[in-house]
Amino acid sequence: MPPSRHYQSIVKEIDTARCVGHWHAISSLATKYAKNSPSGQVFSSIISDEAQLEELLLTVKWDQDKHWASDGVRYDVSSRRGYLRFGYPMHISNNPSLDSLEKNMVKQGKKSMTSDEAYQYKVILAKVYFYNGKFDQCKETVSSLPDEMNESNELSPAYMKHLFIGLMVIRGILLEMDGDLAGAHGTYDKGLTVFRNKLPSQSDIVVPRSAGSDGTYASNKEELVNWPEEALYRRAMLSLSLDDRTNGLGELASYLHHMDNITPPTFRAFRRMRANRLYMLTMRESIQDGAHITPEVKLDVIQSHRRQITLLQSIYSFPRADEIHEEVLYEIDTAYNDWGLIHANSRTELLCLLKILYETVYLTYNSPRVLRYLFHTLVRFGDYHEARLALDTYLVLVERHMTAVKKMVSVAISGGSDYRNTNSVDNESLEDILESVIAGARLYLVHLSEPHECLALIHFANDLIDDIESKDPSHAVVPEISRDIKARLSLWKGVVHGRLAQKSREPKNRADHHTTAVQLLQSAAEQCPRLYDAHYQLALELAIGARDVASATAAAKQAVALNPKRLEAWHVLVLLSTSRKDYTKAYQICEAALKQSEWWSVYVDMQNGNFQGVAIERGRNHPGLDPQQGKDDSTSLSSSAETGPSFLHADDIESGIVFFDMALTRMAIISRLRGHDACLRNQPSMFALYGCIYGIVRSYGNGCGDVSSAMDEHSLAMDALVSGAFRTGAGEMSDRHNVATSQTSGKKSLARSLARSMFSRRSLHTRYFSHGGDRPPLPPLAVSSADNPRATAAYSVGAQTDNDASASSGEDNSSNLVDEAEDSDGAPAHRDSEQVKRQHSMPHLRRASRSSSLGSQDIAPEVYFNAMSRPPRRTSIDGLGIGNPARGSRGNAVPSGRRGNSVYYTKVQTRIGQQQVLAQRALCSLWLVTAESFVVLGRLDEAASAVSEALLASPESPEALAMRGQLELAHKEYLPALNEFHAAVSLESSNIRASVGLARVEYLLDRRDVALGLLKNVTRAHGWSDPEAWYLLGRLEREVALEQANQDYGASSEKLAQLPTMKRALEYTAYALDLEGSQPIRSFFILRP
Repeated sequence: MPPSRHYQSIVKEIDTARCVGHWHAISSLATKYAKNSPSGQVFSSIISDEAQLEELLLTVKWDQDKHWASDGVRYDVSSRRGYLRFGYPMHISNNPSLDSLEKNMVKQGKKSMTSDEAYQYKVILAKVYFYNGKFDQCKETVSSLPDEMNESNELSPAYMKHLFIGLMVIRGILLEMDGDLAGAHGTYDKGLTVFRNKLPSQSDIVVPRSAGSDGTYASNKEELVNWPEEALYRRAMLSLSLDDRTNGLGELASYLHHMDNITPPTFRAFRRMRANRLYMLTMRESIQDGAHITPEVKLDVIQSHRRQITLLQSIYSFPRADEIHEEVLYEIDTAYNDWGLIHANSRTELLCLLKILYETVYLTYNSPRVLRYLFHTLVRFGDYHEARLALDTYLVLVERHMTAVKKMVSVAISGGSDYRNTNSVDNESLEDILESVIAGARLYLVHLSEPHECLALIHFANDLIDDIESKDPSHAVVPEISRDIKARLSLWKGVVHGRLAQKSREPKNRADHHTTAVQLLQSAAEQCPRLYDAHYQLALELAIGARDVASATAAAKQAVALNPKRLEAWHVLVLLSTSRKDYTKAYQICEAALKQSEWWSVYVDMQNGNFQGVAIERGRNHPGLDPQQGKDDSTSLSSSAETGPSFLHADDIESGIVFFDMALTRMAIISRLRGHDACLRNQPSMFALYGCIYGIVRSYGNGCGDVSSAMDEHSLAMDALVSGAFRTGAGEMSDRHNVATSQTSGKKSLARSLARSMFSRRSLHTRYFSHGGDRPPLPPLAVSSADNPRATAAYSVGAQTDNDASASSGEDNSSNLVDEAEDSDGAPAHRDSEQVKRQHSMPHLRRASRSSSLGSQDIAPEVYFNAMSRPPRRTSIDGLGIGNPARGSRGNAVPSGRRGNSVYYTKVQTRIGQQQVLAQRALCSLWLVTAESFVVLGRLDEAASAVSEALLASPESPEALAMRGQLELAHKEYLPALNEFHAAVSLESSNIRASVGLARVEYLLDRRDVALGLLKNVTRAHGWSDPEAWYLLGRLEREVALEQANQDYGASSEKLAQLPTMKRALEYTAYALDLEGSQPIRSFFILRP
């Protein structure tokens, strides 16, 4: 007789309750089953005993973190091979309730059972023995059961799968206990294969079956063993223990991915965290052993770290003041190191690392390690504003820790132990602190242009070293600071003094700073002879400040020998050769240097006119050069997994910028060797090279380099990067915490939030370096929207390229060329990168800029270079401010705004922002080189148009304004020239060309005293090495001497020669001629950091 429908319903309810873990409902269902089945007493007793067992297990209190704390650690920690530690499931032997249940079930075994009931009975009894720690009885029970699933079971068709996988796991663990690891692995693998094949295709293998009293999941009552999860986990761990890294990684990844998809995400969180940690460690070892780093590997590493931080967030909360989460600190250590190992330097990849670091801040308490990694990553990303805030907060924490460390050092010396053993887990080592200070010094000097803050940091580091070494002079406890670190501290201190010498207006201060700079740079080179920057900066300082050509050449050659791929020292050698007027040798060195760069092949193709092909071919190797890519870093990450990041890396752009500067120098050398027509023929290839290097930079929008806004803009891309890898559960940490809003960018700024949360401290420079408060530098004018050079009829110089100039030998004889390089000397000043950006241009400068009256008059080129002849006296100047701005006027170049209402605001310092400024200046410089060639060729209309294009590229370029003033001066338009020179000096007071041009115009306007005052100030300050300023000053002093002699002595030449004014005039003129003989073709200041 077939079973009734009611009976079938009860069986189905029992099966479902057992599958989902509703053990509290089994008792009533077992009673119903016994009533509706004549022979159901045995089965009802079996399932009642099972429910009693499961409910008993849920009441067991156990520490999951402690139980799995050593999982994934090798027995031999010094080896990458060998058995792993991973504990057995917890058993609860000597439990009275469990003993009572065991006795009851043994009695039940004496009753008559069907085959289905006997199978279930034995599996459940094996579990009781297993949990009770009676493994011999468990093994005997398991051995009597088949290792195949009984598919004809009518009592529990669904739950039979769970019984089967449980049986296979118990059998595998028993094999592990006997030492048969391979057999255990095969058992787990077979059980999982059968279990997966019996499940529907969309079903999850692992389903948490722990339940509270209401039948819902209760995380505080997590089951001791989830059999499918245990099988997945142990199979992977056994593969790795058996040194099967390939299969082990795949099986561990399978376990982690299955666990990522379960609900809730807190289930087995600590074990998953340990497993994921092992997974990342094994991948790291594979990469270190030479495994190829594919985009898929990169993506897997990033996903794993994102998974790890999510698991850590589910395990830990914000710590107490005396609490340290070592797992969190380990994670940030490995994450930061892994990003370097896999060369994850793209913007999206660095954003992922920054997000991890931001989230770990909320899992640590004032951790200096987190701040250190945050600072270095922000510098790599290029958000220098946020990096500065992170560094300031880091230094506050370091000062706290170092106070404690100094006490620990004293204790350690008295006890004869290593001070590191007395340190807290999260204390910083002295080497890490000094490395961060060195990076901070570079940040302040190179990227933020704050030499005083840089010097303060270096003083802080030196004082720290002195304090530690004074307590342990024999280095018995504290290891000696490496010579490399001390050399780099001396290096940056020397570079700072060189920068201060450049900025100083007092001759004595300038000489003192220069002497100190040379001494420090020489000391750095002696301490670390392999330090490229020490030799390069020494060469630059000797060339600029001392005009010591021989020593500068020797230092530059040493730098080139250390690293021929870096072009900065090559550039010094080229300029040194041009200062000797040996342009042939300079050209040869320039060619040899440019060939060292990966951009050389691009440049050669462009010289041959292959502009489109270069962009396409270059885009294959560096996708950022593809004009169709790179406008937004959030381009699909699915494609990035195949072709790599769709933009240039920062290092590629930086090397391209240096290459372009040297190519400009090469262009100037060609004009001296082959004439200015040849220089103009190189113009199309230079513009193409500019677009190749700077095109991606110019395509970025405002605020693209700000990490806070970049995180918001790329949040979807970051989610896509890790989609399907894990679930975040309650949401991202950044959405659960209040983060301060940046006053600068309007975006979330964690570094500022941290900085505000710290106690207030005095500024480092007030403690370590006293200097007066500096006024903020003059803000530059607004940037024009013209991004690309515009071809006009004036610049249609033909598609012909200078093939002779680009011809080169097949051999690279760079070392011979370096040895033959000769001496040189330095020249005018170079403006630092702007600290602020002005929204509108200055109204009085806009009103002063008049119509350019540069007509088609045929004016000799020498008038442009030497307009010293005094004009006839005029009672008025025609054309002052009359007429509309012409095609080349500055009024078109500078955007108009509300007059008298200039608005200033601080600009966020980012790498992209600074590169965009460099892009404007590079395009401006290219147009100015073109304009100089037009002037020499007498094509002044085209020169004026080129200057206008330069101002369109960089509306606030003092060099372009000064050249416009020179052109106005050549047309004898003195007041317009005066306005242009005034505007240039207002933008950059240290611009020598503008200052000398201003003095020249004042002289021509019959204001000689004003001109003399200007020239004396210029030669005393930034123009101390400018020959034109000294020559003009000598000329004016001679005129004064002649007038004085005529008034006092008549025409007596003997007394004229005795006048102090005439002696000074002769000295100034002689010095000017001496300087002129050693001037490079371009200023050495273009190489300043």
